[in-house]
Amino acid sequence: MYLCICNAINDRQARSHTDSARCSVAAFYRALGVKPKCGKCVPAIREMLAAGRASVDPLRDSPASNA
Repeated sequence: MYLCICNAINDRQARSHTDSARCSVAAFYRALGVKPKCGKCVPAIREMLAAGRASVDPLRDSPASNA
């Protein structure tokens, strides 16, 4: 499935770049060597990055880790 039509980024390519727990949306696009054009893909990329962070560090956002 394509996440970014403007840059032809599919979900497989995106997942390969979301493994880093510290990856930001801007870093994601830089890693692929592109820039967002229309921006409609940014929310989906942001959600994918957040899911990747949650799978890397499941206790990061838990109340116990904020104490």
